Amino acid sequence: MWRSSIYIDHCTMEGLSTAGNIQGCPADALLAILRSKSIGPALKWVDDFVFFCTPSSSTTDTTGAESHAYSYDLSSVQNVTDPLRVPWHPIKAKGQDFGPSVSYVGFIRNLEDHSVSLSPKKCLKYLKKVRTSLLSSHSISRKHDMWVLGTLQHISFIYRDDRSTLPSFASFISKFPNDFATCHAPKSVLEGLHWWEAILANPHCARSLKLHHSLDPNLWVDASTSWGIGIIHGNKWSAWTLTPGWKTEGRDIG
Repeated sequence: MWRSSIYIDHCTMEGLSTAGNIQGCPADALLAILRSKSIGPALKWVDDFVFFCTPSSSTTDTTGAESHAYSYDLSSVQNVTDPLRVPWHPIKAKGQDFGPSVSYVGFIRNLEDHSVSLSPKKCLKYLKKVRTSLLSSHSISRKHDMWVLGTLQHISFIYRDDRSTLPSFASFISKFPNDFATCHAPKSVLEGLHWWEAILANPHCARSLKLHHSLDPNLWVDASTSWGIGIIHGNKWSAWTLTPGWKTEGRDIG
């Protein structure tokens, strides 16, 4: 905006570091315009948008069947965005109409049973990434290890029980002397890759988002590299002394 007029900047003047903000500004403005038209709630991540629509009224007929009315639909969104020339992908190519489930940022969110899962397409993609890492485990770069770790951290939102395999990938990153050297994946990383290969071979895992009762087990643990590990549970305790020479290649306090 300059002198009451809007000018379009066709170049990323300060490099790619500002490209995200250039895209984010019109996206935020679009959400504000849609909210002014009572369309929402809506979420966006870069150029991915998802709109939610809840019933504005409900009726029940003589048979007991319930029907719902909604304050807006997909055409209502398009009536606002079409005059603004918003370049949506075709719905059939990348998107969907309102329904009980929606794919957003690679995750499928089921609104009826309050769960989230990995799409079969993403599951196959990540399985291929893990298998590629296993095949090239004799020569892995820091960039590749970070690439794999980032993916596994992302999907650990769903596969919560498998988070314990991630520290070995993070520890492996610190072993590289520079960004150009390659290293042989240690045993802990190989075990983690085999574990994730078995997990991703089953594409039907979902995480429930329903509220759970909180439970405090009153469990406390601490470790000392010079002595050992101690644990306290309620009014009971125990401790173990580390065996001399325990700290070797690929094994540390983590």
